[in-house]
Amino acid sequence: MSSKPLPTQSLLELIDLFEQSGQPILDGDGQRLHGVPGWSAFGRTSLTAKEFEHWADCVGYAGSYPAPLGDDRVHVDLEEDDQPDRYRYRCPETFRWKFVPAAEIAVFSVRPPAILNVVCDLLGIAQALRKGIETPLLDDSLWHLGKTRVGPALTDVWLVRGLARSVEQVFRHFSQTSLPDQGLILSSGGVLPQFVRPPRSYRFASLRAAIVDYVAAPCIDMDLLHRILAAPPDGVIRPVLPVHFDEYTNTLTIRTKTKPWTIKGERQAAAVRYMFEQAINDRWILSAAEILDAAYADKKTARSQRMQNLFSGNTDWEDYIDNPEKGKYGFRRD
Repeated sequence: MSSKPLPTQSLLELIDLFEQSGQPILDGDGQRLHGVPGWSAFGRTSLTAKEFEHWADCVGYAGSYPAPLGDDRVHVDLEEDDQPDRYRYRCPETFRWKFVPAAEIAVFSVRPPAILNVVCDLLGIAQALRKGIETPLLDDSLWHLGKTRVGPALTDVWLVRGLARSVEQVFRHFSQTSLPDQGLILSSGGVLPQFVRPPRSYRFASLRAAIVDYVAAPCIDMDLLHRILAAPPDGVIRPVLPVHFDEYTNTLTIRTKTKPWTIKGERQAAAVRYMFEQAINDRWILSAAEILDAAYADKKTARSQRMQNLFSGNTDWEDYIDNPEKGKYGFRRD
């Protein structure tokens, strides 16, 4: 495994390739492989071929190739060439032999332990609780990642791949009374439509959507996961916002700002937390009085009367909080 930190964009690309790694593709003998062919994989990741090798294994070679035919592409059969580093096919336009590098038709499968350990790191799951990574369920489509704190409680977390193909098996699995009554099921692909009730008190969430995509180093929006877990089965969950507040570290991240803001003061953090909670409900501009009431919810006297007083001694706040009109404040998103 590479020790170089994985950028957020590369992780998102690997999650997509991990999801596709569960899809079947036939080799030259008609045997079913599961993975992503090179002509697709290398066009969907910013990782170099050398870096990609740290995350994926070659499980075989595709038996056909999408050859160009006019403005379209058609699948043609492949044959082994005398040179071991390439295959050949009959051009559907000229019927002459054409060659394609072996790396392009190699079928790659993203190694589950590699990507799942990264997800566990982001979730804060202890190494001792990750035993389920090595014991996949439901034909390599479901893994128990372990327990982590989502909101106030420790929660069991699973990851499912290819949910659309295995939804019946997944529902049967989580209907077992031997499992906890509730938990969080992350999907590396799509999630259930809102009108489909999840089994028991389980909730599904998109792993890709939970990853904050506008910061360089990967992190998971634990606030979003908490809201999904606490929502009713048919509840509407907010979309990913251009602003994120981590209530555990009191850190504000704005998509257009390169540097997150870690807030030190308790009252200041309470004010920003309230602004974020209102932004979730699409209330982006608030009165100073409303924000100050939230900051001093437990204190009715000896409190700041102006935003400038609340943030006195803090030189960063005006870079993140805008004052578009007198007495009104909101996040500075430009």
